[in-house]
Amino acid sequence: MIKKSSKKKKRKLSIYKIVGLLLFLVSIILCVMVTMLNILPSKYYCLLLLGFLLINIPLDLTLFRKRTKKYKKNIALGFSTLLIILMILPMFYIGKTLGFVWNIGDTDYKLENYSVIVLKSSKYKSLNDIKGLSVGVYENNDGIKKAKNKLLDKIDVTFENFDSIDDVSKNLLDGNIEVIFIEDSTLNMIKEDNPDFESSIRVIYNLSIKIKSQNNAKEVNVVSEPFNIYITGIDTFGDISSVSRSDVNIVMTVNPKTKQILLTSIPRDYYVELHGKKGSKDKLTHAGIYGTDMSISTIEDLLGIEINYYLKVNFSSFIDIVNALGGIEAYSKYSFTSIDGYKYSEGYNKMNGEEALSFARERKAFADGDRQRGADQQAVIEAIIKKVCSKSILSKYDSLLNSIEGEFQTNLSYKKITSLIKMQLNDMSSWNVTSISLDGSNGRGVTYSGGNQELYVMLPDWNTVDEASSTIKAVIDGKKLDESFKPDTSKSTRVMKSYNTTDKKVDTKLENTDDNKKNDIKENDNHVDDSVTNNTDNDTKEIEVTVDKKKDNDNKNVIDSTNSDSDKVIDEEEKNDEDKKSDIDNTIKSDIQDNNESNNITDET
Repeated sequence: MIKKSSKKKKRKLSIYKIVGLLLFLVSIILCVMVTMLNILPSKYYCLLLLGFLLINIPLDLTLFRKRTKKYKKNIALGFSTLLIILMILPMFYIGKTLGFVWNIGDTDYKLENYSVIVLKSSKYKSLNDIKGLSVGVYENNDGIKKAKNKLLDKIDVTFENFDSIDDVSKNLLDGNIEVIFIEDSTLNMIKEDNPDFESSIRVIYNLSIKIKSQNNAKEVNVVSEPFNIYITGIDTFGDISSVSRSDVNIVMTVNPKTKQILLTSIPRDYYVELHGKKGSKDKLTHAGIYGTDMSISTIEDLLGIEINYYLKVNFSSFIDIVNALGGIEAYSKYSFTSIDGYKYSEGYNKMNGEEALSFARERKAFADGDRQRGADQQAVIEAIIKKVCSKSILSKYDSLLNSIEGEFQTNLSYKKITSLIKMQLNDMSSWNVTSISLDGSNGRGVTYSGGNQELYVMLPDWNTVDEASSTIKAVIDGKKLDESFKPDTSKSTRVMKSYNTTDKKVDTKLENTDDNKKNDIKENDNHVDDSVTNNTDNDTKEIEVTVDKKKDNDNKNVIDSTNSDSDKVIDEEEKNDEDKKSDIDNTIKSDIQDNNESNNITDET
């Protein structure tokens, strides 16, 4: 009996020691993980260490001392077990965060996607059917040679080079060549210029290639020195590494000392000289075809500034980020209905991801078109900044990490990002956000990416360019600007869904002068509603699926994403006040007729 009692006593003592040892080990591991995460300001980190010492030392001493009374050991055992459980939870989140932030950064490649295309009436249905044929190409992409070699590994064909993308499409439509091979961003340019092209073709094969890219970051100490970030939004869903036209072009100037953020928006159709292509001009959106580094260098040349970092998102990542934040409250200057059927009210609007994307992409509802779209994109970015810097972000921490992993690209390093987080946690100060926009006039110009083809462009107003450049430099020098968006969101309106989207054009023009009329004529010249022509069938299906999952099940064919170069909703649409948004063919015919008329008017002028 004495021996059994002794063994039982030893087992109980061993439990105390095991729990005490676990408490010590878990505390050490947690401290190491917090140190590795490196986002806690020094004062909080020291308080954490002090707390561990004040709690752990008494508990461990109680558990390990032989002379401690049994009831005290049991109390210490209970507290230690509870503390171990409480520490395991933050260890889980910190481990998840470390895994996320270690994967943040610039990828060392960009993705180019190519399509083998034939006419819809063609007898060729698969890649094997085109063996031995001549395939038309236009060599305007970095990876075209690599893509051609990859195609030759699959099928034996010959290649015929054309001088422009217009030549490629016309020769296919005219039957002079039976097959073409082009990069998808170039394909979108053809669809933009020719509304009938998409309905006339069939894609029989796709392939992707990876092109080595360079890290073009210009490093600074982001917590003490001002810096510029190029924010680009590409007009695609899917892989964020894919090259595509840059539909959103915003320079975010950040001064961490004055807590000033300046958002400078540049219209997508701005007619600029591409970096390294002396004398060759193009739309700024087309610079994205050659990679983010081309867009950055071109904007640096335009504004005479240095861009330190970039942040790249696409449609998919934008929706996921906004939804992960629990939605945003963005300011709208006007009440309007987007082409997707969402109703926005003047003032602040509560938006989910799909509603925010439609808001940021809408331009048909405004007479100021792409100019107002740029302002709305700035309002969305301001809303995201406010949400990220608010305390409510803590409750959405886990879902945010799950949603945005792999959804964006940036060359801001892990250390830079954590230092910014640490700075924000340390002072929890609010940021002053100001927005400005470059402006211009409607015109036409020869474009480099189009093989010297003339397209609609926005001719820069150099006064606004110079003013933007001066304002950016003033913020870098420490100037504090007036805030563009008021922080009062107490009267936010919930965005509603409407199925009649043809009666909400907002007149944002100042005066109906002769100059404005001329600009309207030029802008409509050979430029149609590419809410239809600028999307592939796959893109349209993907948008519809996204909406079906997250919105009402009744809505299965509402969304046709918009991505165009024109700033006006055609007058024919307003007169007819059509209620059937799905009548795409009639819209295209009306657009083409109006464009032909505008061509004649322009010639007479």
